[in-house]
Amino acid sequence: MKALAVISGIALFLLMCLVSYTVFRRYVMNNPVLGDAELVQIGMSLVVMMAMPYATFSGAHIRVDIFDRKIGAWGRYLGDVMARSLGAFFLFLLIQKTWDKALDAHEYGDVTNMIEIPVWIAYGAITVGMGGYALVLIAQLVVQFLSGVKDYE
Repeated sequence: MKALAVISGIALFLLMCLVSYTVFRRYVMNNPVLGDAELVQIGMSLVVMMAMPYATFSGAHIRVDIFDRKIGAWGRYLGDVMARSLGAFFLFLLIQKTWDKALDAHEYGDVTNMIEIPVWIAYGAITVGMGGYALVLIAQLVVQFLSGVKDYE
């Protein structure tokens, strides 16, 4: 998970450098960079999807706990089981679709309009990120089942 987060961080840093460079070229030199928007779009799929598994693993997602006191340990436990189970299920459905789309994009040679970046890269990043996210949810479910309800947060 950390390796995916490092890839995400490197991609974010490179995108930051690219955007700074393109702004400089556009407004100072009056010479815009061709295809910068495509690079940012593909790069953001890497940034977001490679970070998702680590964010889930480290508990960095936003969590709303308005009803936690009222529903008690059992309610929190069952709510987390339901959320993780449904999340993993829907992620696996999406993984199948994005995997098929990545294969199709690779087979047909789909590329972006201006600088012809292969589109399968974005679909591959989405597939890998969602796969890691689903694996983290399943691992959390296993740990949750093994720990039980006693003193559940």
